Amino acid sequence: QFTMQTQKELVSLHERGGIMNIDVLSFGRLAHRIFEEVGEADTPVLDDTGKSLVLQKVALNMKEQLPVLGGHLHKQGYIHEVKSAISEFMQYGIGPEDMPKLIEYSHKRGALVHKLKDLALLYQGFWDYIQGKFITTEETLSVLCRSLSKSKLIGGSVVVFDGFTGFTPIQNRVIREIMRLSEETIVSLALGEGENPYQMDGEQRLFHLTKKTVRDLKKL
Repeated sequence: QFTMQTQKELVSLHERGGIMNIDVLSFGRLAHRIFEEVGEADTPVLDDTGKSLVLQKVALNMKEQLPVLGGHLHKQGYIHEVKSAISEFMQYGIGPEDMPKLIEYSHKRGALVHKLKDLALLYQGFWDYIQGKFITTEETLSVLCRSLSKSKLIGGSVVVFDGFTGFTPIQNRVIREIMRLSEETIVSLALGEGENPYQMDGEQRLFHLTKKTVRDLKKL
């Protein structure tokens, strides 16, 4: 809806009431556009509902192996929470092979260790099930990174990032590739009235920017 609103505003601002060479895209829509162009759209993409259904099937098959989570999986919304956790892992580049490190790191935190062990089993089962059949929405950005260099859409274009408050690691990889291929990359940031971007004022401040961050943004 935000992209549609932005398109509407651009159309209303244009003197002829229309736009021909401007696309307003989310990361997901950009991925679909590139895949259609370069032929990467063969593997079905698993959305949130699909992930929940796959997890439900996987969980039923290994219920006896899940001493902590197994007794709660029948509760309304529980599978959704497990799906959200796995989605977060994917967005931040944490694969099933990394779960033992998380478990070891949390060994002093009691119940968390046992929950992570169950979650690791579910994550591995989910991963094994979808391999070769589907890719998740989180994986599309990894595929996008590999496909951008084949696209004629990005080369020579001006790309503007607007309305974001932060980026995940995989989104940062996409941005780096776009910066390498595009003619110009612009990142706009919102600052509150009276805010000084050069003033150190605590990490919890939403609009906190260091001098190094500002220098890096100027280089974009």
